Amino acid sequence: MAGAIGSVIASAAAKVGAKMVGKVVSGVLGERGGQLAEAVVTSVAQKLGVEPEDIPGVPEKELQTAVHRTEAEMPEMIALWSQGLDHQFALLQAETKEGALQSGWRWGWMYLLGLIWTCYLLLFPVMAVFGVHVERVDLAVLLTLTTWFISLYMGGHTVKALGESAINAVRTWKDGK
Repeated sequence: MAGAIGSVIASAAAKVGAKMVGKVVSGVLGERGGQLAEAVVTSVAQKLGVEPEDIPGVPEKELQTAVHRTEAEMPEMIALWSQGLDHQFALLQAETKEGALQSGWRWGWMYLLGLIWTCYLLLFPVMAVFGVHVERVDLAVLLTLTTWFISLYMGGHTVKALGESAINAVRTWKDGK
């Protein structure tokens, strides 16, 4: 659905000459520009007074007006996005400068969670086949710890994207039954 929304906005942007909006929502900036593209889609939706999912059903003229108004805001949106990237890079440099102790928690948690998931999914089932039963970590606890780590390490947008993917997977699975 997100691709359809981007296509509709990109089409309207081409018709009104909103080059920056068109480039951002068409994916020219790649994965890194996803946050900016999301901000553009949200801005267009707010100007239309609808949810982003409802953008494809909006009359073409209204959509073009909203895209044109969003194009006028693009320099400010790009500046804010760029500023956010600069702050992320500055944070990374500060952590690196302070040594392994400051940034080591990330690596430690990453490898610890990787080990626990490997044991949970591979090692413990194989051991159970051979009659060795090991008490597993509760799956809800493991998922909670993993989600906390992902949100701290990779940011809330990553958790949001994972959640949306999981919901879509469940919907697809249910529709297939």
